[in-house]
This record gives sequence, C-alpha cells and structure tokens, in this order.
Amino acid sequence: MAEGGIELQHFEHLAEYSIAICKECRHGVLPSHIKSHLQRAHKVKQKQAEEIAERVGSWPELIEYASEMQVPSQVVAPISQLPVYSDGLLCQLDAASCSKVFRSKDVIKKHWREVHDWSVGSKGGHLSQAAQKEIQRRVDEACRRVHCQRLLIQGPGSQYFEVQLPDNDDNDDDLGVVPINGEAAWAHVGKAMAKAWERVEKQAISTIQAGERDKVNPWVERTQWLPYLVGMERADLMACIKEPAAEPDPRSDNEGEPVEAAIWAAMAGLMRLSQASVIKRVGVFVRLEAIRTEKHQTRYQPLQPYMDKEAIIKHTRPWQQVLMFFSPQYQFRRRQREAWEALVHEAERAAGGEAEERETEADKQMDEEADDNLETDEEMEVDGTDQATETAPNQSAASARPEKLSRIQKACLEFCIALLNHRITRQEYDSPLVCALAVLGVKEEGWKGPEQYPPILSAIIKTARFMVEHQGLELRYMNKWHKR
Repeated sequence: MAEGGIELQHFEHLAEYSIAICKECRHGVLPSHIKSHLQRAHKVKQKQAEEIAERVGSWPELIEYASEMQVPSQVVAPISQLPVYSDGLLCQLDAASCSKVFRSKDVIKKHWREVHDWSVGSKGGHLSQAAQKEIQRRVDEACRRVHCQRLLIQGPGSQYFEVQLPDNDDNDDDLGVVPINGEAAWAHVGKAMAKAWERVEKQAISTIQAGERDKVNPWVERTQWLPYLVGMERADLMACIKEPAAEPDPRSDNEGEPVEAAIWAAMAGLMRLSQASVIKRVGVFVRLEAIRTEKHQTRYQPLQPYMDKEAIIKHTRPWQQVLMFFSPQYQFRRRQREAWEALVHEAERAAGGEAEERETEADKQMDEEADDNLETDEEMEVDGTDQATETAPNQSAASARPEKLSRIQKACLEFCIALLNHRITRQEYDSPLVCALAVLGVKEEGWKGPEQYPPILSAIIKTARFMVEHQGLELRYMNKWHKR
C-alpha cells in the first residue's frame, strides 16, 4: 500500500476488526460498498471512487460480508476511530449471558419482550403517577447506562457494544464521545434525526413487500422472486445462506453449526474433485456433450475448467449457499428427501468426529476392477475423441488413480443430482433449487442487479456440469462392476 495514497485521505485500516473506517463519517464500510459510499456521502466522482475502492480492497484480510463481522461481546477499550456514545443501555435481565446494548428505550423494551419474554407494564391506558414511577424503577433495574460504540451502521454487525469508561471525564472529547447534554448536543440532534428517519425508511424495506419495484433489475418480475419471498425478512434470508462456523465464537452470540459446516466443506471438496475429473478423465467430445443445452444443438466450444484452479473455490460458493438454504422441514420429493436425509446423516457423522468406515470387500473389489479397466477404456476414448491429447507424452489420465470421494462427498453429489433431476411440470417454484436460487438474489436493500446475479447463475450452471460429468463416471464404473 503506497504511503500517503489517495485512499488514506478517506479511509483508515482498523486491522483488529478487519474493516476499513471512513475518516469523515467515522464508521466501517465494507469493500463492496466503498464506491457507492464515496459517491453518495462524499460526492466523489465515479472514476476516483473506483480507484479508491480498488486500493482499499487490496488491504489484507478485510472482511467481505457484514455477517463475518466479529462484534465484541465483552467490555473493550474505546476504538479511537469511532464515536463513543454515553447513552447506551445494557440489558441486565440476564447479565450472565446477555450483553446486548441499545440506545433507545423503545428498542430495549422490544428486546425484553421478544428475547426475555418480559415486559415493564402489564396493561395500557392512563397510568397514575405512582404507576409511572414503578415502571421507571423496573426499567432502571433491567438496564444499565454504559458508553458504547459500533463498527457498522446498518445490517449484520451493526449492533452496539460496551466500551470502557475513560479514566478522566475530560478525555471524552479526545475519544470522540457524542454529547447528549448542553449546547453542543443540539448540533448532534439534527444528525440523529436524519439517521432516525433513515432507519425508519430502511426498516420499511427490510421486509419484502408485495408491489415492490426495482427498475435496475428487469428480470425480478420474470423470475417471480417477489411473490415467492413476500413477507420474509431480508436479514433472515441472507443469514440462512451464510457460511457456517463449526465452533461457537466467544466474541459473539453465534453458536457453532458443525453439521452445516461439514456440508459446506464437503461441497467444496466435491467440486474440486469434479473439476479434476473434467480435466483428467474425459475427452473433448464428452465435454462437448456436457456443454450442450438442446438435443439437436451443435456446440464448438467444449466444457472448460476454470483457468485458475483456485477459482473453483470462489465459484463453489453459490452451491454451498444453496445447500445452507434447506432445512429438515423443507418439503422435498421422495428421492430428494432420501438424498437429503443421507447427506445430513453423513454430515452428523463427520461433525461427530467419526472416521470414514473401512471399505467392504465388495467396495475394494469394485475399485480394483475399475482401476484395471480404467487405463484401457480411457486410452480408447482418447484415441477416438481427442487426438490432441495423444501427442502429449505421459498425459494419460489413467497414469494415476483418481482420488475417491468420501462418504459425505458422495452423499452431497447424490443430493445435488437429485435437485438437478427435478422435472418442472406446473410451477417453477415447485423446484427446491429454483427456490434456493431466488434467495441468492436478495440483498439488504432490494435485489441483486444485472451485474451481480448473472455470474452467480453462471457459476451454478458450469459447476453443475462438472458434477454431472463426475456422477457419470461414478455410475459407469459402478454399473460395469455389477455386470460382472
């Protein structure tokens, strides 16, 4: 990073929390939001905003998604780059396990009702002065005033957290404490009102509502995302497809999800092996068939692996998110249900630390016979389909035994194939895969536009072809063994 670069005029790297802080606005900004933030909040021209966004995006270990933000769950020292608020309200109803901080009495009362099933008052109507004092006493006992900060101003990771009190109250100005009393507070009132109105507007669009329009996304009406997802919370939908953590994070309230994490990892391994099969185990004519979308279509460009082998990790993510969308309550068809239950079973075994079971004698015999025939069969395919590979010495895929799928990877492959085999007869949203793809189009505000969603579809389709190729190879050698 060049010293004194243009990006340093606007942003500072808060390495401890892996976030870029806007110096003027004094809050964190995700790399994907930097360009729009500069143009909207600071009126920076597009070309310059793109340059700054690119430079900031090159900073090491910046988080890409708000859901990855690790908000402190314990009291920490104030972060000098962020404003400190002295009107925080720390929940005290369950002090041992709840460390939620709010800056509004209405919001913390809602938290008490929804999380702790507790309310300060039991009835409405006009309250006597004594009743009002009693309610105030109960409120004071259920929360404690603290100093607080937050890293992001919206979405996941935007919750407040408690910070330590300064040793000397005179240092509040140095720490950026926002005044809540006196003449200086009036300057803050205008900003607070503007932010409050912005929160109201954002809350109004946080729930997907019937009749929404998105002019930058012309296929929303065609895909019927809106009728399918109406009434659902955007934050909940985005949370259900995020990458799971195998272990609980002590710095947040997020619990570990070892079963989901095992499925996520299995999908990554499956896709890596599926692409390897396309590279090493099939010829050009097979790949031409794989790329064809119509029975009588003629294609001249075969299915190609990603040029950078590491790119498969990035392009596997949409399929991983699709698998995270489903739950045991989802209404699958019979074969999809059986494949899903088998996948969950294997994931539970993997999450429980059970090692792969030893191969049965039949498994070993099948592998040995398949390996005996692998070299002859695949060399014949090369001779008849891809003369280019014949000229390259020692390039036969049969020279090395292909890596086997683990039990959970096989179960993952079977479930994905079951999703792809769903024949739509009436409504597109009878297909579980189509339903999951709709959720991948959701953003915190609105829908993913024409520059964001097509790459997701492209990755889903291309990697699906890799899996179909690999499933064909798996079935081929299995059927050959059973015929003997």
